[in-house]
Amino acid sequence: MNQPFVLFILSALVFVSGCTKTPGYHREEYKIIKFEDVPPDLKIPTKAWDMLSFKAVEGGAHGEHAEGGGGEGGHGGGEGKKESGNKEIVFADVSVFLVDKNPGILKQEAMKFELPRGGGEIDLSQYLNNRQGSFYVGFEFPSFTEAKQSKVLFISHARKRKLGESVYGAGCNQILDITTKFNLAMQGEGLKVNTTRERHISVLGGTFLFSAEKGDTIYVAQVSFVDPEHGNLFCEAP
Repeated sequence: MNQPFVLFILSALVFVSGCTKTPGYHREEYKIIKFEDVPPDLKIPTKAWDMLSFKAVEGGAHGEHAEGGGGEGGHGGGEGKKESGNKEIVFADVSVFLVDKNPGILKQEAMKFELPRGGGEIDLSQYLNNRQGSFYVGFEFPSFTEAKQSKVLFISHARKRKLGESVYGAGCNQILDITTKFNLAMQGEGLKVNTTRERHISVLGGTFLFSAEKGDTIYVAQVSFVDPEHGNLFCEAP
């Protein structure tokens, strides 16, 4: 076998290897952080709860953006089950991943948060170093597997602000249906956020809500991101 052909094969193998490397938040090993405490009840706007229950909601089911309003539904991990019409609501498992894109942004290079059933709250200030750079955020909601319907919402609790020519944050108490964009992101590198001037808080500050319908059961969970050290970037409590 001649040398040029060998070099061609080696180059092809390197190219294939580079293309198949899993990007973003996907890693073989993580520092496991397990939350044992049951999350507190979370107040969810009626419109968001109806969307999670796959009820028809004007301006919510097909739009990427809808404002919250009306009454509120409680959500926490204590009871484990609730009723919504003829559907049983079950609080489900959810995991969160924080992974460095730039070295040293996080206190651990790759972390996996195993939250109790129903989800929980992550204080970003406990896991980030005071450096500028990017990191990835990923989520794992096992109930999505073989679900008849699925939904991912984001309720923003971060103030909208302008940095340079760009606007960051959705604004206070805005409800976003991010199902399609979320699924595409999780199939790839996850959500990439940057800590420069606390941009990551404007993007993540709020609550991610997950639901999946299987038969007569709807599985739900939530993940909230907070940062008490930058309370001025968050909205006032409703």
